[in-house]
Amino acid sequence: MDKKHIEFAEMLVRVLNKYTEQQKRSRKYGLDELLYPAEIHMIMTIGNTQAPGVTEIAAKLGVTKGAVSQIAQKLVNKGLIIKVPDPGNGTKVILQLTGKGKTAYDGHRKFHEEMDKELFAFLKGLNKQQLRVLEDFFHYFESGIEKRSET
Repeated sequence: MDKKHIEFAEMLVRVLNKYTEQQKRSRKYGLDELLYPAEIHMIMTIGNTQAPGVTEIAAKLGVTKGAVSQIAQKLVNKGLIIKVPDPGNGTKVILQLTGKGKTAYDGHRKFHEEMDKELFAFLKGLNKQQLRVLEDFFHYFESGIEKRSET
């Protein structure tokens, strides 16, 4: 491995560590109480998905159904979501945002609009080939993570 490859690998680790630290921080997102990252990500997934159940949310977030159930219960207790029986499937429960949950959803969306503004401006300046290289890298990186987590 040459020096440039080592520098790139070190940069990737540094960026991932900084991102991980940032993602651990709780924020209010327009509410009076702090929400943990796992909670707001579930709120966003519920808000972005048509009639989501536990299975759909687990697949979208890449977590277990048990993890979804635990976080969902915390969100119910905080008054951010409700569980509603699916009229088309007696065994399925649909998760829906409450008014308070929609406030958090909107607050998180606004937070990301501000935070991601510079990133999207950068991406907009890339040509199709450059975007394809980034896309290929992220697919390769994700695939490698999945392979290592299976062992």
